[in-house]
Amino acid sequence: MEENFRSKLGFIFFIVFVLVLAIGGFFFTKYILNSDNNSKNENTTITNYKIDSNKDYIYYIDDEILSEGAELNYKNVVINIKGQETLTESLKDENTRYKNNIQYISDQNLISSDIINYNYDNLYALTYRTYENYEYENYVSLVLNDFNYSCFDLLTFTSTRSYIFNTKNGKLLTENEILNKYSLNMDNIKEKIRTYLTDNQKQVEGVDLIKIDETINDLNNYAFYINNYGRLYITFLVKTTQVDYNGVMEVK
Repeated sequence: MEENFRSKLGFIFFIVFVLVLAIGGFFFTKYILNSDNNSKNENTTITNYKIDSNKDYIYYIDDEILSEGAELNYKNVVINIKGQETLTESLKDENTRYKNNIQYISDQNLISSDIINYNYDNLYALTYRTYENYEYENYVSLVLNDFNYSCFDLLTFTSTRSYIFNTKNGKLLTENEILNKYSLNMDNIKEKIRTYLTDNQKQVEGVDLIKIDETINDLNNYAFYINNYGRLYITFLVKTTQVDYNGVMEVK
């Protein structure tokens, strides 16, 4: 009788133990694991700063060929980073102004003494922009170079600027943040530019082509970018005795 009672009591304890495990497993799966998954999903959402997750951080739309012979085309850049929508629209507006200000040869009152060196698709004069973009770890760089096109002189470099974005927070890096990242300052940069221009100096009829001092002293048309290998580059206006051009130099 006593053994029978013990058997029943043991069976009851076994059933209770199984129920406790089952109920505990249910609550652990439903609340604990789901809570962890939700937390991970929230973190993923916070750190995903792409507007369209299926596209690159920088991509281009509305590509329009203006002249195949002159290799001129207009396109709009899209910065696919949340919080940078206004910048995308601003760059689009600039590009629209460039397109609206195209001048054509047929609309000019040219005289016979006007010698046209480059007659590409009736283009007389315009402002033209090129784009470069790079991605390294959590940094995305966008470089804009502007040129003036003329049927007399072809392309003349006018200005450069860049934007470096941190894809972890969607923010645009300031120049100080860029220089601090590479432990540099503008005095370091200018010395590097002087060395670079001195090494690349050329002479035309015994006269130095590059105006080194003038380029460095008036260094206000420049831009930094981080290339695909994490190297810091600078693009800048090089002043010469002939046609100024866009210099590109690795900084560090």
